[in-house]
Amino acid sequence: MKVAKKNIILTAMCGLLGLSVAKAQENRPEILRADLETAIRIALSENPSVKVADMEIRKREHARKGAYGALFPQIDVIGQYQRTLKRQTMYMDAEMTGSPVDLSKFTPEELKVMEVLGKIMPSADAGKGIRMGRRNLWNGTVNVNLPLVVPSLWKNIRMSRVDLEMAMEQSRSSKIDLTHQVKKAFYSVLLAKDSYDLFRETYTTDSLNLVNIRNKFTQGVAAEYDVITADVRLKSIIPNILQSESMVKIAELQLKMLMGIDSDTPVEIAGSLSDYEAGMFETIVPGDDALWANSDLKQFDLQTLQAENAHKISKLRNLPSLTSSFSYSLISQNNHFRIGHYRWDPYSVAGVTLSVPIFSGGQRYHDIKQSGIRLLQLQEQRRDLMRNLQLSVRNSTELINKSIEQVVAAASSVQQAKKGYEITQKRYETGAGTIVDLNTAALSVTGSELQYRNAIYDYLAAKADLEKTLGYDVDTVNRVQ
Repeated sequence: MKVAKKNIILTAMCGLLGLSVAKAQENRPEILRADLETAIRIALSENPSVKVADMEIRKREHARKGAYGALFPQIDVIGQYQRTLKRQTMYMDAEMTGSPVDLSKFTPEELKVMEVLGKIMPSADAGKGIRMGRRNLWNGTVNVNLPLVVPSLWKNIRMSRVDLEMAMEQSRSSKIDLTHQVKKAFYSVLLAKDSYDLFRETYTTDSLNLVNIRNKFTQGVAAEYDVITADVRLKSIIPNILQSESMVKIAELQLKMLMGIDSDTPVEIAGSLSDYEAGMFETIVPGDDALWANSDLKQFDLQTLQAENAHKISKLRNLPSLTSSFSYSLISQNNHFRIGHYRWDPYSVAGVTLSVPIFSGGQRYHDIKQSGIRLLQLQEQRRDLMRNLQLSVRNSTELINKSIEQVVAAASSVQQAKKGYEITQKRYETGAGTIVDLNTAALSVTGSELQYRNAIYDYLAAKADLEKTLGYDVDTVNRVQ
């Protein structure tokens, strides 16, 4: 019975433990496995800078449509109420025998006689004047304005199209820049991972060597110096492991930030630097004149087009403009607030306005001169930009070629170092070699492995810089061609 109870308890505990483990696995976040293409795709969809650039395109699109709206009639409805605090007084003069007469010179009796004779209008009291108007004034107006001939307005609409193209090119530039940063961050993660794996592998190999040397020392075959030397070498690898592990974490955090994902999201980076070695010799590097897709150059050309449009607008401001207008109003004047009894009187007017600029103190003239000088400045700046871009392409090309040569030399060095280590290890086992020779051979293997991986990283970094300058992926274009 006791055994049965123990079995039941153990079964229940195992069941609870299994449930807790399963629950923990359910709550564990899913690991994101990403290669270079996946990292770039996630970054282009989640990075805030790209989202802001896309919003800028939509904003410029609304601005372009708003510029077209200036060609349509502008209709405004205006409602107005005024309360008269003190009414206006009007004084009137009558005419006698065809000449104006000041009625204030006459006595009331004389004015009465002139009214009877028909010389002046009845009830004219020029001395006191006449108070006019009512207390409340209500006015409802519809105004319609339509530009007929406004040359600067038409050019401004064309300028809004260029602004939209500029926003689109800036968005493309932000994506190119982000792709460049993601590539270099991804390659940095691969370099840190490869270095970490190399040091761990070296630590494992040296650990086995230390065990063998200790066994030989126990058997009296090896000296104590050999044990101490092997132990010191093994411990000297630990700081490199810790440093490379820290570099992996830092590089992964940088990549996560560029991808626009949370830093706590577990990410597994796929691949290694050696995977890119085969493609190095298939890449066709373009010359320094292949700058047709460079984003900085395209943006500069768009800026030049904007400056040309601004220069033309400055000239068009000297031309006449013609606009039409129409206004319809309903007016009511009263002394009470019984709105249902108001009388509304209509008033409407239509007209055409011709505006001919004559003199503005030289403002328009100097605006034209300023915009003309701006065009000359842009021409000189474009020449300088072109030279800098060509120099950047040449520098990247030189680094790519140099890195390829270094990779070839480093790969051969790795093979020779491994072969030398094997020979040295056999010599040590047979007593023909020393522990110093073995450590030197091991260091040579580690150093050549690091040089090999650093050479591949330098190639990939230079290639990423070249693709950013050119504005396109070199490998993609080569495959299309």
